[in-house]
Amino acid sequence: MATFTRGASASIGSPSGAPAPVSIYTVPATKKSVITGLTVANTTPFELPISVWIDNSGTLYYLAKDLRIPPGGSQRLTGSEKMVLLAGDIVKADGPQVTTGAPSFTAVVSVYEDV
Repeated sequence: MATFTRGASASIGSPSGAPAPVSIYTVPATKKSVITGLTVANTTPFELPISVWIDNSGTLYYLAKDLRIPPGGSQRLTGSEKMVLLAGDIVKADGPQVTTGAPSFTAVVSVYEDV
């Protein structure tokens, strides 16, 4: 039975010399999901770039590549269109870390799961 669910991460950002993408949402095995909303927010006082993509068994499909978000700003990456995800697809994100050990971005994805 299809249900609404949410994926979120409050810890996006890695050192420039050691990229460490964060998984925001993973489609369960044997399921399909539809992204109904995806928003990222910059939690720093600096304008920074973020990349968000879907990892499909190692093939990357970018939703945003080095999208610059103003200090304290947010950006919705889905408009009125919906995105279908297949079993095993992973929504990931990464951006620069300004302060060691402190995240630079947060992200929330709304999903209609098991469609």
